Amino acid sequence: MEYERGLVVRTAGALPVVAALCEQLGLVEAVDRFCPIRPLAEYTHGQVVLALVCNRLTQPRPLSSFSDWGERYAVAETLGIASIKLNDDRLGRTLDVLADHLDEVLNLIGRRTIERFGISLGELHWDLTHLTFTGSYGGQEEGFPQVRKGRTPERTIVRQVQAGHWVSADGALALTGRSFDGNQGDPNALEPALAQLDALRQGLAEQEPAPLVVGDSKLLSQANVIAFQRRGLRFCCPHPKDAPLQRRLAALAERDFQPLAYRPQRQKDDEPRYLAREQQIELAGQTLRALFLLSLDDREAARAQRERQWTRLEEEIRRLNGGVPRYTKTADELAGKAKAKIERRGLSGLVRLSVAEHTGKPQAGIERDEQAIAEAARLDGRYCLLSNDHQLTADELFAAYKRQHLIENRFRDWKGPLAVRPVFLHNNRRIAALVAIISLALLLYGLIERQVRRGLGALTERERRLLTQRIGRATGKKILDQLSDLLTVRSRDGPTKIAQPRPVQQLLLRLLNHP
Repeated sequence: MEYERGLVVRTAGALPVVAALCEQLGLVEAVDRFCPIRPLAEYTHGQVVLALVCNRLTQPRPLSSFSDWGERYAVAETLGIASIKLNDDRLGRTLDVLADHLDEVLNLIGRRTIERFGISLGELHWDLTHLTFTGSYGGQEEGFPQVRKGRTPERTIVRQVQAGHWVSADGALALTGRSFDGNQGDPNALEPALAQLDALRQGLAEQEPAPLVVGDSKLLSQANVIAFQRRGLRFCCPHPKDAPLQRRLAALAERDFQPLAYRPQRQKDDEPRYLAREQQIELAGQTLRALFLLSLDDREAARAQRERQWTRLEEEIRRLNGGVPRYTKTADELAGKAKAKIERRGLSGLVRLSVAEHTGKPQAGIERDEQAIAEAARLDGRYCLLSNDHQLTADELFAAYKRQHLIENRFRDWKGPLAVRPVFLHNNRRIAALVAIISLALLLYGLIERQVRRGLGALTERERRLLTQRIGRATGKKILDQLSDLLTVRSRDGPTKIAQPRPVQQLLLRLLNHP
């Protein structure tokens, strides 16, 4: 908006900070290196990608209404791009071109992040998440991730694209990632992901020891164990809780477990809550380290949950017996409904079901199978971690596994503050490119968080107290929220400046190395 004094004021939000980080990483140059444009074009593909990334970190907008953001925010003043040029056709053309060079661009930016911010690759976390879509998506382009029906963690079947990220333990940075077909199995996704990790590390100074890759149980397969061994990489993941492992876990005597030093943040006392016992397991011709674990908290929670489910089941069976007779005419119908309730409560195999006539009406009865419950209770809180690393202590290995929440938190940021959905695109080529752009935004999101946290030690006690009062724990969302109402101001022909930031904003700008 313009005032009579001839000043032009625009909302800047975090735009100046994000633009400065993008310049430090050479984002525009990296995109333009692989995606050149004809000399007559007004803006390069790199500049358009810069605008798309900045949008995700200020006010995420669908491509169809992208120019609304450009008019409201100081895009022209900060990025040097006229908002009227950011129409959906121009954005779509950039997505089309970028889609052919996603790995090159993402890996180059990831390498520059590692080199320019001194990021350690000693521990990396890998996992997949899914993005759901509506519509048929017929006639998709080959060579790009396909929108396919696949199973979600909630065990529902939806049309989706899967996306994986490599997240560093140092700063929880999403260094690089890629998209996969919606029906891609998690174990089969690891080989192309490792190939991308190889490309990311190529040309970097060798870090010792080799990265430790941490993932969930779907990371484990014979092919994946061989893939890690061939690359000289270490890994750590849980063993799937199949029948042979359950028998092995149940046979372990609790007295043989030793306490671990690891303490969860919520723990208020010094008593150990995790116990471990080490053995070995042979897989894919390798002797792997097996860390059998007992979580006392998980054991207590599992047993309490089982009792709650039993109480709820008793009430459901009572209501079922008291229902209208015409809805359950026979004993077989009643037994079928009772079995369904037992399964839904997770008590199959732990309950004896009987059906008998009572006053001319079938009645269901349930009885606890105490022997089966005792056998199930032996597994409560017990699981196994496998690793090909034989140098780390049990505590170090377990602590690395417990940091898997870092990538889970980044997936929440991706789907929350960065609003990866909804995606209003009909072309899977453009979907892959947009997902990659939002992944770049996720990397910058983590960098902002890391820079602020690392800079807290340089503040005075008074400054730290002020920052704590305003944002508490410095998360990316809280930092960006504090910067969201920053304004830029300029005279009609003068330079653009940030207009009177509040004290907490001044601190954040200083920590983020922005003048």
